Amino acid sequence: MRAPLALGCLAAIAGADYVIKRRRPRWILVGPFDHTAHLATAALILANLPRRSHDWSAGFMGGSLLPDVDHIPLALRAVHPSADDPRPVSHCLLAIAPVAVAAAAKRSEPLAGAAAGMLAHFARDLGVGTGVTLLWPATRYSVRVPYPVYLGACLALARRATLQVGL
Repeated sequence: MRAPLALGCLAAIAGADYVIKRRRPRWILVGPFDHTAHLATAALILANLPRRSHDWSAGFMGGSLLPDVDHIPLALRAVHPSADDPRPVSHCLLAIAPVAVAAAAKRSEPLAGAAAGMLAHFARDLGVGTGVTLLWPATRYSVRVPYPVYLGACLALARRATLQVGL
């Protein structure tokens, strides 16, 4: 079951990135493609982690989309951001803090998974677009890795997931 999942995730990422990069859809249409790639990236990461509870895993997958909640108010504006605009402040390590604190305070597996999933979101954003201002507000410096590094990591995760037995 892991091999089809890994291959499906890679296909989703490649397809989404092809459309985003080569077809350049309108801003509002980029979201569904990018969100699909975020979920696929998170699924590859999750397939490589030790088995977790269903609640933690569901929180992880949901958390992998959580930083993009900022898209909702952006969609309501008359002027939409371009692909060259820096990501909003929901894309920083500080944004994870309230979720992590709530997870610890409530001893909530779904919230703990969501906090980890937010990190998975950043893993993709480091390799696409303008990068991530991980240390905002201390600095506005955007951290990036070349797209081939992100893609290579996805390939390595897919390969590792297909070789694992019993996780």
